[in-house]
Amino acid sequence: MKNIFQLLKRNFYVLLFLILEAVSLVLFFRYHQQQQSRLYDFCTGVRGSFMSSGEYRTRRELRDENQRLQRENAWLRASLETAGLQTVHFPDSTGTDSVFGQMYVFLPARVVDGHINLADNYFVLDAGESDGVAPGMAVISPNGIVGIVDRVSRHFSSVISVLHRQSMVSVRLAATGHSGSLTWPGRRCDEASLSDIPSHVEVRVGDRVVTSGLSLVYPGGIPVGFVSEIAGEGEDFYRLKIRFSEDYRRIGLVYVVKNLYKEEIDACRQVSGKI
Repeated sequence: MKNIFQLLKRNFYVLLFLILEAVSLVLFFRYHQQQQSRLYDFCTGVRGSFMSSGEYRTRRELRDENQRLQRENAWLRASLETAGLQTVHFPDSTGTDSVFGQMYVFLPARVVDGHINLADNYFVLDAGESDGVAPGMAVISPNGIVGIVDRVSRHFSSVISVLHRQSMVSVRLAATGHSGSLTWPGRRCDEASLSDIPSHVEVRVGDRVVTSGLSLVYPGGIPVGFVSEIAGEGEDFYRLKIRFSEDYRRIGLVYVVKNLYKEEIDACRQVSGKI
């Protein structure tokens, strides 16, 4: 206690100055509206800086968490049966044994640029050669199909969107299994046309449409959309309007699909073409 009194005694004039200075500042800002406003603005700015710093850390943490979840989803997609190549072994003369080997790898990426209002639309991804992306690979989202990789740089890639006049995707009706060709008529970004479905097939509004897997670009069973309008009854083939399951105006996280057997399949096609 004695040491405290000695400390106060030695610093009496300093403490008295600080007290009087604090009182004068309080009186000054209290009775001067303009200075009070400036003090308020200063405090608000300081508080905003701290808040911005906290929000930045929060956004960074959310971004890291989203990337982690996207990598985890890519692994889960690769574990699905639709990502496998089914082979059949004959252990004996009485039965068969089906084995699924991994056929597709899903590379996570993010859309960083693109258009949806042009006649030929595209997207730009933040993944390129260094990430294993190559031209010809399919791109999908958690809700549906996106397009096919066209050009690749070291860190980025350009994707021909399904909202493109040259886009054609092999799809099928989930209910019946009948396959057809999906094209974009070039009008609305949420609709496409489905052709080559015979008119004797029972089709209903609301029927799901998924990828057929016949092109070996898109894995089979990826959501595409649903039937929104049926025309062409009485003709040889329906003219179906499809509503996309993906909202391309809000697309963000995507997956680039790598077919592990592409080179082998292409080699077989070249040999078959020479026969």
